[in-house]
Amino acid sequence: MTKYISIFLLIFLSYCTSSLTIDGFDKKGWTNDKDGCLGNRKDLIDLVMANKEILMGKDQNQIKSLLGRPDMHEIYKRAQRFYIYSLDPGSSCGNYIADKKLANLTLRFNALGRVHEVVYYE
Repeated sequence: MTKYISIFLLIFLSYCTSSLTIDGFDKKGWTNDKDGCLGNRKDLIDLVMANKEILMGKDQNQIKSLLGRPDMHEIYKRAQRFYIYSLDPGSSCGNYIADKKLANLTLRFNALGRVHEVVYYE
């Protein structure tokens, strides 16, 4: 009996710690492009959106392991959270354009901490 419990725990723990990946995604390029200053994220957004189903249902730690820390983090009613990744240079960048509407990738997490929506705002 303990043999089956051990196997179950091993499978369960490996599932919980599984790494999130998207084939062809330049993780380093995305995470080094804080606030979209370098323009790397703009080059990668089509690949992310083409694979957004991979992101659906994932938890916050899995998202951070792939996309890094968000540029903005908002808490909304009913324990929902939003992670916002800037794609255009923000105000912290030297190449910021004040009157330009900034593109971003927004991930909405439900009350259980799972991705419920992935939206690209141009």
